[in-house]
Amino acid sequence: MKKLFLFAGLLFALAACNDKPSLMTCGGYEVDIAMSDDGDEITAVINGDEMVLTRAISASGVRYVGELNDTIVTLWNKGDDWTLYLNDDEMLECNR
Repeated sequence: MKKLFLFAGLLFALAACNDKPSLMTCGGYEVDIAMSDDGDEITAVINGDEMVLTRAISASGVRYVGELNDTIVTLWNKGDDWTLYLNDDEMLECNR
């Protein structure tokens, strides 16, 4: 019985580790993200517009880049922090 409780507790802990909210606010934008299984792409819905961003080279953290309505969109993740860049000149910190 102890093994069953230990296994159930381990499963619960692992599920909690993967339970990261996908909805955040970046400046005045509502951003909802879903990562692909391999982590090479994310699907982002920004204020209702859906787009796919692909993983790009980054010296630090993970950077995803795509284009939406003639705007270059970059979502950069370092640890628990996300930053949204629009055309590389507007930087918006994201909050969950």
